[in-house]
Amino acid sequence: MKRRIGIIGCGVIGSQLVKSIQSETYRQEFDKKAKLVALCDLDEQKPRRLCKEFSLSVSICGVTEVIRKSDLIIEAASAEIAGEVAERCLKKGKDVLIMSGGGLLGREDILELAEQKKSHLYIPSGALAGFDAAKAAGLGRIFSAVLITRKPPKGLEGAPYVLENKIDLTDIKKERIIFSGNVMEAEKAFPQNINVAAGLSLALDYREITVKIITSPQFKTNSHQLILKGEFGELAIKTDNFPSPDNPKTSYLAVLSAIATLRDILGYVRVGT
Repeated sequence: MKRRIGIIGCGVIGSQLVKSIQSETYRQEFDKKAKLVALCDLDEQKPRRLCKEFSLSVSICGVTEVIRKSDLIIEAASAEIAGEVAERCLKKGKDVLIMSGGGLLGREDILELAEQKKSHLYIPSGALAGFDAAKAAGLGRIFSAVLITRKPPKGLEGAPYVLENKIDLTDIKKERIIFSGNVMEAEKAFPQNINVAAGLSLALDYREITVKIITSPQFKTNSHQLILKGEFGELAIKTDNFPSPDNPKTSYLAVLSAIATLRDILGYVRVGT
């Protein structure tokens, strides 16, 4: 039986997901196992444009209807509503894939709800490699974890921390650390930039991750570097991601990670931890 899929949020990631599953590369594989049945966005023109572009016959509706019509719901909207979407889906016994992992920080009740309802909560690894090793390492003692994110100034525009501290990004001429703090502080300061840190925190079940955000006009990629030390030894890994052509705040690898996660959900063979 085909899985019925609904997508909440038709911005950069939601649109890229639709485009990918409708592409020549994935369409035949996807059509055998699933059916896109519903799209949702505050701006109704976004799902309408997608329907027109790909000749889709799907419902354009609100969150409640997306959840009702779907077996698997993909949240690709924002951290502000990610927790609410996850909670509503799980309460209805629906599986849910959350792209805005920052919205689940401090919401242990949602993780417990998934267990209670025996429904699946999926959180892709996004734009950072090494999640499989980090999850395994988290089964032992962790001594320290540092996540260093490097982005060009344009990728940090509009962040609450930048606005509150009146940081003039255009005035930055060389490499500069503009933030250092823990995951919860980073999520509040840079909610659109910190899903990697949130996902890592959940994967490790370790809250004492130090997050550093560095910017420079010389940076051409969105880079994430993880330095992890524990009983297992030491892990140091760095991922240099090209920004999405549609939004410099989003790494293209985050989109590909969502597609890879969806393929795992729909498939019968899974490689990696």
